[in-house]
Amino acid sequence: MRLAQSIKFRFTVWYLAVLAILLIGLSFGVYTYLSHTLHRNLDRALIHRSAQLIGTRDIQQVLADSGFEEALGEIIGFYTKEEDSFTLSASTREISHVVDLEWVETAISVSPVFVTTRAPDGTQLRLYLTPFYSPGSRQNPPPGSPPGSGAPPVSAEPSAATETPRGEQAPPPPMVLVVGQPMGNIVSALGTLRRTLFLAGPLTLLLSAGGGLFLARRALKPVDRMIQTTRKIEETDLSRRIDVKTNDELGRLAATLNAMLERLERAFHRQRQFTDDASHELRTPLSVIEAEASLALRRKRPADDYRDALAIVVDEAKNMNRLIDQLLTLARADASQDTLDLELVDLAEIAWETIATMMPLAEEKDVTLTTGSMASVVVNGDRARLKRLLVNLIDNAIRYTQSGGTVTVSVKQNSDSVEFTVTDTGIGIPAGHLPQIFERFYRVDKARSRAEGGSGLGLSICKQIAEEHGGSISVESEEGEGTKFAVRVPRA
Repeated sequence: MRLAQSIKFRFTVWYLAVLAILLIGLSFGVYTYLSHTLHRNLDRALIHRSAQLIGTRDIQQVLADSGFEEALGEIIGFYTKEEDSFTLSASTREISHVVDLEWVETAISVSPVFVTTRAPDGTQLRLYLTPFYSPGSRQNPPPGSPPGSGAPPVSAEPSAATETPRGEQAPPPPMVLVVGQPMGNIVSALGTLRRTLFLAGPLTLLLSAGGGLFLARRALKPVDRMIQTTRKIEETDLSRRIDVKTNDELGRLAATLNAMLERLERAFHRQRQFTDDASHELRTPLSVIEAEASLALRRKRPADDYRDALAIVVDEAKNMNRLIDQLLTLARADASQDTLDLELVDLAEIAWETIATMMPLAEEKDVTLTTGSMASVVVNGDRARLKRLLVNLIDNAIRYTQSGGTVTVSVKQNSDSVEFTVTDTGIGIPAGHLPQIFERFYRVDKARSRAEGGSGLGLSICKQIAEEHGGSISVESEEGEGTKFAVRVPRA
């Protein structure tokens, strides 16, 4: 078998597909979380830095005099509103080329703004723009709060149409503080993480593929042993068993296959035994017919001798016909081709009819055929099959009961079933033979059974009929004392 068609390969592919999805999801989650955390920390640092600057005395003058020592790469600047536009009034460096005035307008009129931009040298910058008011004009709002927070009431503001009284100082114009830091560390950290994930992902999948194939091969090794064992099993030798000593699913599978092989072995054994027994049973009457015919044709004989020979031939032909009929019945039952003609029937009525039919045979052997309790109970069954079952049981009882003995037929009603029994005072059955009594062609005393005309199939047919009606048959016997057969079928 090619690797691509094996369960090991498909198992590994599915395993790798699931692992790849998990790795992609995990990598995306880790990258997103780290990126969010780094950017959030940077934004918090900018807010904190703006609060420090707002609280620094004369910070604008310090910046204008270039006396402020900034952090490495830090950007600080102030934009002042003059008429309808903002101009850079103080800064540690020239930042007009990285700050859009629309951001400044938004910061003063709406809320503080975070933006990400690029310097001319390509460096990514993170900027924070927040309103700034000179000390003494109005209170500066906390960094990150909407503009106007902490400002005096509107009525306290001088009107644009009203002149400022003499001696009072005009309010300073609105200003925006710009604080920025380069994002090189964040970009570098995220780039390193991306490269690590892109390298670790395929490497992990490659190692997992090798490990998955190894584990799959090891896990499915018992299956290979099963295949090797089953390939050695043939019709002529079903004695081999699969040796898998585990308690997992494969162990249960092996146990199931072993049980199936055991059933098949028993079935093949029964089939061979059935064929041998059938051949033996048919060979005996054929040998008798051939011998009688050959003897009759060897020389001229009186008419009575020919008549006796033909009578023997007819008897053996009848035995053969009865045996073939029984074999056909069992074969149809095994193939589930013999359907039941179900109807509501009275078992007591069938019992009386069968007793009337078998009475001449009982009288011929000087056996008393009598009845016990005969309850009238209706069952859903096949009248012909049930009568045949009773005929076989009564015929068996009469055949193996000595002269002067008794055969009793009874029908009684149970809570959910009907039981009819055939009890005799005959020779009985040894206890060691009872478990096999219903097997096909099984006879306790083969020589005596053949002399009595039995084929060893009657009780097998009885069991088959009882089971077809959803019932069962059992036997109780004591050697030299008699035998009792009991058949139970469900009530209608």
